[in-house]
Amino acid sequence: MPVVNFHSLRSNVFQLFKAAGLDAKDSAIITDVLVDAELNGVSTHGVSMVPAHIRKIKKSYNIHGVLKPVREGNCFTVFDADNMIGMLSAYQAMMFAISEAKGKGLFLVLCNHANTFSTASYYVQMAVDAGMIGVSFCNTPSQMAPLGGKEKLLGTNPLAIGIPAKKENAFIFDMATSIVSKSRINDAVHEGRQTIPFGWATDEDGMPTDNPLKAMKGMILPMAGAKGYGLSMAIDMLAGVLSGAASLDKVGRFYPIENGCMNVGHAFLVIDPKIILGDDFYEETDRYLNRIRTSQGVGEATVIAPGDNRQHIREKNLTEGILLTNRIFEELNNLMIDLNIEALPWG
Repeated sequence: MPVVNFHSLRSNVFQLFKAAGLDAKDSAIITDVLVDAELNGVSTHGVSMVPAHIRKIKKSYNIHGVLKPVREGNCFTVFDADNMIGMLSAYQAMMFAISEAKGKGLFLVLCNHANTFSTASYYVQMAVDAGMIGVSFCNTPSQMAPLGGKEKLLGTNPLAIGIPAKKENAFIFDMATSIVSKSRINDAVHEGRQTIPFGWATDEDGMPTDNPLKAMKGMILPMAGAKGYGLSMAIDMLAGVLSGAASLDKVGRFYPIENGCMNVGHAFLVIDPKIILGDDFYEETDRYLNRIRTSQGVGEATVIAPGDNRQHIREKNLTEGILLTNRIFEELNNLMIDLNIEALPWG
């Protein structure tokens, strides 16, 4: 499988979005979000989605959309995302939440009429970079059944939390409420694998299966059973119902290109720890994270905190290059040809 240079990948993807009709600023934001996912090892939410986003730019996204406030309070704003590209509306919403939290201590932004925004961790990292605590979550198209059921009603509904420190690497926690993403099963099908691990999914009748083709027609299972199920419901109600977006199986799917707005619900909560506790917060977080990381491991194991693996993968990919599948590499190259772009050397 090809290994590509980070800078070349970012430049080529940027040129693709510009050639598709976006301005330089929007192209840069979308590129940064998708390539960041790739750098962090979350390839299911990275550049594999570029071709579909470009098709949707031409068919269904509102590339001239703007965030429209529809309800406001002292510490919250609900925006209509106007069927914007999900990464753009999410970026703007988080920037707004960061700005407002600086004077108020905390601020919540909810969005309806939004689209998929790639990884939730990207947006909490924005808050962390501003010295603030970030929480980001959203609902997604239904892929899971309620516990004991066989109807697809709940999404994999991701949640991310970022907590800054002074010297220690920040706490960055990012999870889906399913045991795996649907993209992992989709990759197994594309790669011709005959089996997936039991416990990942069921067939369409709700029975456990290790057959990826049956799993594609069936449902993903929640992580940790009832705990993942309950958390998925909570996120759906808070991001979807509370924002006025779609919920349950009414959330639109991403890949049917002719689909209009997915009407995903996004939520971004930012907390300014300096206002709530004071500048001591960062030193206390340093002590906390250092105590975790220097605690005694089992045998030769090193204890890590959430975000440490992500940082390790990121540094490795920046140094050694990013591994792409043959399928994604070919799709990107074909797009470059279709849009008449001269690609930078990938290596």
